[in-house]
Amino acid sequence: MKRKTAFIIYGIIGAIFLAVTGFVYVSQASAKKTSSETVTTAEESDPFEGLVQTVSGTSTDMLTAEYWLAENKEQILFSEDEIEAYRENNPSYLEYSPEKYSSKRKLYMYDLPETIDGEVVEALIDPEIIENFADEKTAYFANGEQVSSDYWGKIKDNLGLSEVDEKVIPRYAVCVKRTDARLLPDDDFIAKDPEEIYFDSLISSEIMPHSGVVILHESNDGNWYYVLNGSYCGWVHKETLALCRDKDEWLKAASPEEFLVVTGSDIILENTARSSESAGRILPMGTKISLTASKDKVADRMSWGCYVAEIPCRAESGELYFEEALIPVSKDVHVGYLEMTSEAVLTQAFKFLGKIYGYGGTLNSNDCSGFVRQVYSCFGFELPRNAKAIARLYDIGSIDCSKMTVDKKRSLLLDMPPGLLVFMEGHIMMYLGTKDGVPYVISSCATCIEPGHDTSDIVDAYGVFVSSMELRRANGNTWLEDMSYILWKEY
Repeated sequence: MKRKTAFIIYGIIGAIFLAVTGFVYVSQASAKKTSSETVTTAEESDPFEGLVQTVSGTSTDMLTAEYWLAENKEQILFSEDEIEAYRENNPSYLEYSPEKYSSKRKLYMYDLPETIDGEVVEALIDPEIIENFADEKTAYFANGEQVSSDYWGKIKDNLGLSEVDEKVIPRYAVCVKRTDARLLPDDDFIAKDPEEIYFDSLISSEIMPHSGVVILHESNDGNWYYVLNGSYCGWVHKETLALCRDKDEWLKAASPEEFLVVTGSDIILENTARSSESAGRILPMGTKISLTASKDKVADRMSWGCYVAEIPCRAESGELYFEEALIPVSKDVHVGYLEMTSEAVLTQAFKFLGKIYGYGGTLNSNDCSGFVRQVYSCFGFELPRNAKAIARLYDIGSIDCSKMTVDKKRSLLLDMPPGLLVFMEGHIMMYLGTKDGVPYVISSCATCIEPGHDTSDIVDAYGVFVSSMELRRANGNTWLEDMSYILWKEY
């Protein structure tokens, strides 16, 4: 009887406890539901809150492409036909100024003559570069140590200018791995400041894997080629290039008809059980990978769930050959170019968020122009190396806004879809959208000054980040005030 009474008492207490806790639980759930009707919970919308730092004026919920795409996801920025027309109307070329001509001349990489005058090649190599570096008024440092008096003389001898033929026969090659193109055939990190670690004065640009270059000369020590790559020239290590038998092989290798495009910030090719030249190779965004017909077995394993690709490699003789490789469909790649919508462009751009700034493509990364070049290459654009040259491309809607008022610039941006480009002297950016009257961009940036700070408060950013255009420059102006070009066609 006592036990039964105890059960009844405990049951009543339990019921009261459940009723109370149930009330509390329902009240909390109700409160959560009420708050979620006005603002999405941080867990759902802002996974970076409290974990990731941002530049002043940027909130952590702005660090996703989705934040900026509420109204413009399906906006077509450029159609396939428009991009093809751009490529046809803007072939890669390099300007040069040989002594016997009073005006500049152009070399079109895909339409070179069978021979090039030796004096043109000498002008491109530009021995005056050495004289500028050797100027006694300026102290330069190589890997942190001041260079000796004979340092530049040794490099000048290695240029091999006396070996340039009267008529140079262009040789065609394919780059097998990402590499630096340098102003001089030397690997030393050259800077005016012994503490400098980002800006190597010898960097010309980067050369991306699987891209075609034209060899114009070779260094005296036999370790370097001087190459033409689109809109610039530079010295590259010989082992990074595979020599083609002729121009037809070069064109086929550099511009395959069927291809994958790397759409991740980069991918790594699969290791294999047998010896492989291409295994483990890093391919950055925008790399084109030649596709071949599917087959059952490659590299001693079944090809299930994989694309079959042909990867350009360099033989010991230096010649080009291809190695079959399997690329899992799970890799961040796409068959052919992507459709160029605002959503697609921002999705690609945000894959670089937080990556290190790489001047001229150093550190296997990108500076401001390299960043937009890699993103836009996923859609079929071949943009120039230089940021200013990109800014002046009329075929993608370049508008000179340097004389416009800030209000006029802001009004243009309000109508501009995300994913297009804006430029100020020395820096190109990708427009994201305008919030509360303030335009925002994503870019790869070295240094900046945050809003409200003195011009001496320079921040060493050196990365890809989202920012408002209220950031300031050393001259005291905001990025918006100094914006001089908008790359925007009217839709």
